[in-house]
Amino acid sequence: MVDFPFVLCYNYVHSAEYSFAGVSHIQTKTGRYIMRFTGFIAVCFSTIILTSLLGCAAIGGGQISGINWALAKNGGKVTAFSEGQEHPVSTLINGITSSEGWNEGEGWQAPVTVAGVRRRGSGRSGRERNWVIIELDQPATVSNIKIHTIDSEEFPARDFGVSNLLVQCEIESALREKLWVSAERFGKGMGEQDNVIRNNASGVIDVRFEPVYTQRVRLLIYRTNDLARSESNSQSLSGLIRLTEIEVYGTGKQKSRDELENIFGN
Repeated sequence: MVDFPFVLCYNYVHSAEYSFAGVSHIQTKTGRYIMRFTGFIAVCFSTIILTSLLGCAAIGGGQISGINWALAKNGGKVTAFSEGQEHPVSTLINGITSSEGWNEGEGWQAPVTVAGVRRRGSGRSGRERNWVIIELDQPATVSNIKIHTIDSEEFPARDFGVSNLLVQCEIESALREKLWVSAERFGKGMGEQDNVIRNNASGVIDVRFEPVYTQRVRLLIYRTNDLARSESNSQSLSGLIRLTEIEVYGTGKQKSRDELENIFGN
């Protein structure tokens, strides 16, 4: 026969041990949940930071308000169908957009002729003969080109600037062929069926278009605002192309993203 006090004491100790074990189990389990939750928050926070930084690398590197990839100091190069000693094409990527220094040799100038009657079979080559090509230091996703045509008190854009032009980007086909494609620009006017900019009278032609991965951008210049009847040929018009600067913007050089990923990878 077991004494009542002993049974009571045994039950009390056993219950206490069980209760302590239960609390310890709950505390341990709770601790694991807290650790898991803390780890989850840390992962989310790191992901947000990484995504933001990668987004900056992809968007901010060559953002509309960011780096001008055409600049000579950024590795840009420029060539044209024609240039004179007084107004070399190299001035198109020196960062000077103003027309005030035109008489001192700033800006690029070249002759342009527009045929009044197009000869059969000569349309395409004729439309592509007045060109300027900007080559970037390396491929980038381009989406914005700013063309600065002459515009000063002496040479207002409405009388001497570039009027009609087309922006093209060079792409690589599936067969590794280099092709020029017209930039699919935004903000077309009513009735405009193609991507040619017409009847410009402004000093700055701001062309925004669908992003294109490219290393070379080409301008085809069709008309200027100073066109007049040619003395040698009454069926053609002649004038002068006058540009001061060409700027190229977009989502930036691809190595910006790769470099950032390498930093996080290390």
